[in-house]
Amino acid sequence: MIGGYLGSGKSTLVNRLLSGALPGRTAVVVNDFGSVNIDADLILSAEGGTIELSNGCICCQLSDDVSRTMRALAERRDLDNVICEVSGVGDPGELAAWRSYPGFAPGPVVVCADATAIVRLSHDQYVADTVRRQLGSAEFVLITKTDLAMPGNVAEALAACDSAAPQAFVVQQDPVDPRLTAAQLFASEVRPSAAAGSVVDDAHTDVHSTCTVAVPGPIDVDSLQRALSAQSERLVRAKGIVQDAAHRWHEVHLAAGRVEVSERVPGAPAPAAARLVLISAGADRIADLERARTELLDAVGIALVTMPGRENCPIGVPETHPLLGKRSADLPNLVNQ
Repeated sequence: MIGGYLGSGKSTLVNRLLSGALPGRTAVVVNDFGSVNIDADLILSAEGGTIELSNGCICCQLSDDVSRTMRALAERRDLDNVICEVSGVGDPGELAAWRSYPGFAPGPVVVCADATAIVRLSHDQYVADTVRRQLGSAEFVLITKTDLAMPGNVAEALAACDSAAPQAFVVQQDPVDPRLTAAQLFASEVRPSAAAGSVVDDAHTDVHSTCTVAVPGPIDVDSLQRALSAQSERLVRAKGIVQDAAHRWHEVHLAAGRVEVSERVPGAPAPAAARLVLISAGADRIADLERARTELLDAVGIALVTMPGRENCPIGVPETHPLLGKRSADLPNLVNQ
């Protein structure tokens, strides 16, 4: 099980595991394929809710019936590992019980913690309870983004995770060879802990709101990147895909105050539409979302367009999913990383 707060590096870890960091054939259960950037040259075939990769691994899209997904995987005789990615605001402890589903042997609950942000997040007025509950469910905590952090930041992150997750093994990601760390982590044998599987009622899981914004036509990607950087105080996460004037697709991410824009792998399937997902937290989250959305669209010079059927888009209405935990009804597929 892979958990961790928004932008902590869960999908990056999933991609490393899918690309062969684990021995044997691996199935990854995700909320939507859009949350995992699978390299085009790895895709062998795609049909229904499954993507088959050329290295023997598969990526499964979660259905509404969790037991159906798990049963289908358990009935396969050609898999060595099954990994489930939990929502960025979900509690992996609520998912841990599925490790005992008939046909599976329990593996570790891994929670990712961004070395550049975990100390701040664990003391944030609005999201600290969510972050600490995720860490409290961990059997392993993986300190990620060590290549972006100063040595002092890494030491502080290790101390914060040791304090919040005394039951867990805290592992620092190798900044030079993160694939090696991932492989070693999931090769470890671990006895399921009492913490994993616990459910704590916590009103702070409902402090997040999201907005999905359609982006019609090509835009100036550099302008969008600058505009997103200006919204880093209002948004805890942003994620999406847009098209530039040359009709090239770009993935856009805002996490821990950093904006990253990267061109999609040539040959990857074209998205159905360009869109951005904005996520805010705190008492003023709805006002922050509305202002961020308006200023972003002004910055790239397009009129406001909401997603079809999303007239009340600025207000993300939380809902509970039996596998992925709390997420927004406005964006079931991009809140995962």
